[in-house]
Amino acid sequence: MSAAPEIPITLAICSNRPERFAAVVARISPLLGSQDFLLIIADTRADQIPEQVIRTATFESRARLLCNGQNLGLAHSRNKALKETTTRHLIFLDDDIRPTAQALQGLRGALAAGAGIAGTRIDADLQGRPAPWFLTPGQLHYLGSHDPAQPASIWGGSFGIDVEQALMLGISFDENLGRVGDDLASAEDTTFVRALTAQGVRGEILHHVHTRHLIDPSRLTLAYLLRRAFWQGRSEVRRHDTRHGISKEWQRNRSGGRLALAVLYMASVLSGACWEAVARCGRGRVGLSGRASARWTRLHLAVRYLTDEEVSADVFRRNDQ
Repeated sequence: MSAAPEIPITLAICSNRPERFAAVVARISPLLGSQDFLLIIADTRADQIPEQVIRTATFESRARLLCNGQNLGLAHSRNKALKETTTRHLIFLDDDIRPTAQALQGLRGALAAGAGIAGTRIDADLQGRPAPWFLTPGQLHYLGSHDPAQPASIWGGSFGIDVEQALMLGISFDENLGRVGDDLASAEDTTFVRALTAQGVRGEILHHVHTRHLIDPSRLTLAYLLRRAFWQGRSEVRRHDTRHGISKEWQRNRSGGRLALAVLYMASVLSGACWEAVARCGRGRVGLSGRASARWTRLHLAVRYLTDEEVSADVFRRNDQ
């Protein structure tokens, strides 16, 4: 591979997990070119940021640390990075992505050649753990990773943007999408990509360039993956793409080759889509009879159970009285 043109880039990390910042700085700093910058958007309170990271940002001229002051969400943090970057070209990396020099070189080259947005393939790294029985390649997208047997698309874990083109078109990340706090909402990245390409911006997928996504063991549970599928359904409704989104989810889940698992995950996706649709249309139990209200509460609690929130069985009993 020929050397990519040495255009300056900013590597942006948007995260609400301050305990990971020091490792991110150690991992990314050696990959910076002579004209590059590191930008960390801390989506948290200032007092939660490790002192070591603050010192690095203070004394390292090419590193900047910006704090939201509270958890305002991933989409908000990405938009802040668009506004605050000092270079035309910006590469977003998740805090659990392990990039390579080749990956950054590939993104740099694509942006230098005129792509308005470019992404790499993202491989799931289970860090030596075997894949559990309920995880097939058809569910890897719930872990922010591409199915190795399918074509890749541009995802938020590892992608570059020509900021000038995005700002000129007035396109930013939809802050109704993306994670906020402990929820698992998504699609702020792919919705942004769609908006750009719909305006004629050229996108480029580097199919043969890989980054590794370090999967936390806590995400290798059926409860987490079903909860993630539930929020995927909610996100498809939020971005007004329900029919296409559900079809896409079915095709992905079915591609794993295990029909029963595909049905299980799709039940969670559909539950999330229905919950979001009801919430948007009604937002409450106004005008419901006592019996209907009790049934609504059952539905509400069932969905809360599905999303791994604490639910007291006493509420079920009270509504039956």
